[in-house]
Amino acid sequence: METHPEVSEFDPAISQADRAIAWTDPVGGAPKTRPPELTVVTRATLSLGVPAADGVPAAWAAAIDRLARWLDLTIEQVSQRPKSGLRHVTVWAAAARSATHAPAAPTFAPWLSWSPVALQHPSAAALPRASWIGSYLHDHGTGKPNSRSAVDIQLLSPLPAACLPDDADDAPLPRPDVLQAMIEAARREGRDKVAIVTDARCRNAMIRRMLLLDRSVTRDLAEIDVMTVEDHLCELVRHPARWDAIIVLPDLRSLVFALLAEITGISTPWPMVWHHRSLTMVSSESLDDRAADLPLNAPLLIESLALAASHAGFSLAAQRLAQGAARLWDCGIVTPGRGSVAPYVTEVSHEDFIDQLCRGVAKGQRTVPRWRALTPETPSRAQREPAHLRVVASN
Repeated sequence: METHPEVSEFDPAISQADRAIAWTDPVGGAPKTRPPELTVVTRATLSLGVPAADGVPAAWAAAIDRLARWLDLTIEQVSQRPKSGLRHVTVWAAAARSATHAPAAPTFAPWLSWSPVALQHPSAAALPRASWIGSYLHDHGTGKPNSRSAVDIQLLSPLPAACLPDDADDAPLPRPDVLQAMIEAARREGRDKVAIVTDARCRNAMIRRMLLLDRSVTRDLAEIDVMTVEDHLCELVRHPARWDAIIVLPDLRSLVFALLAEITGISTPWPMVWHHRSLTMVSSESLDDRAADLPLNAPLLIESLALAASHAGFSLAAQRLAQGAARLWDCGIVTPGRGSVAPYVTEVSHEDFIDQLCRGVAKGQRTVPRWRALTPETPSRAQREPAHLRVVASN
C-alpha cells in the first residue's frame, strides 16, 4: 500500500512541482509522479453602479482598473439611471416579497462632491435620494509612535427631508427611525462613543426624541452626549478624537465639518456614504461647493473603494487597500493636500501614489490601526477556498 504524506490541497506555499512528488514508494522510496490536476479558480466580482448621465472620468477609470488588477478583483460597473418615486416603490416591494432578493449595487462616484452647505437649504432638489449621510475622517497617526494619536471619526447627519418639526418649539429634528438608523450604523462599526451636536434651542427637543428610541439601541453605548455648539464647541476643538461618531443637525454640519478639517489638517474631500434603508451611494464631501466633479484623488479613491468593497463583503480587499495606503503615508509618501508628519516627506502625484501602492514599495513595520469603517477580516468560505476541478483517470 502506498502512503501519502500530509499535504494541504489549499496551501499556496507548496509549488506544483512539490505536489507532483508528494507520493513516495514505501519500499524503494522513489518518488512517483502524481496525476496532474486541473484547477478552476473563481474570480470574485464587485458590482458598482455608475451614473448613466456622467459616466466615469478617464483618470478615475484608469485608476480603478489598476487597483482591480492589483486586488485580483473584477469590478463590474453597472450604468444606473435616476429612479422616479414610483420606480423606488417598485424596487422596495420586490425586495420585501423576496427574502433572497439581492440589494441593488450602490452608486460609486467619489468624483462627485457635495458641500455640507447644501444641507442648509431644505428645498434643495439636487441632493440624491437618501435619509442620512455619513462622512469619514480617518488619520491613522502617520509617523506617530502612539497609535492612540489616530483619528477615526464618522460624521453623520440626517437630510433635511428626513427631519420633522418638534411639536413643542417647532425645531426640525431627525425622525426617530432615522436617528435610530444612524446610531445603529455607528454601533455596527464598533463606535460606542457618540456625540449629538445641536444648538441650545433644539437640545431639550432632541433629548425627548431620543426617549422614543428602542432602549437596546443606546444601552450598549459606552458614552452618548447631547452637546450644544454654544457650550461645547471648545471641547470639540480640544478633543476631537474623544468621540467615535458625531451626529450633527443639517444646518450645523458645515460648521463641524470645517472645524474638524482645520484641526486635523486634512483639507482634501472625505469619502461620504448615502443611506436610504441600505447603502445607496458612495461619493465625497468637501467645503468647496464649486467642486462638483473632482480630478483624480488617490486617497479618496482608495478609501471609497475600500468602503464599497467592505459593504459588498470583500473585507480582505478592503483591508488591503486601507493598510496599503497607510503604509505609504508611514513612509512619507504623500499626495497634494494630504500631508504627513513623517520626518522625510515625498510628495507624488495621485497617479504615482496608486502605482506605488500596487507595486508594494512601502514595507512599513508599524502595526496599522484598523479603520472602523471596514468590517473585520472574516472572509467567507467562497473567498478562502477556490473551487477545484480534478480530472481522475479510471483504470
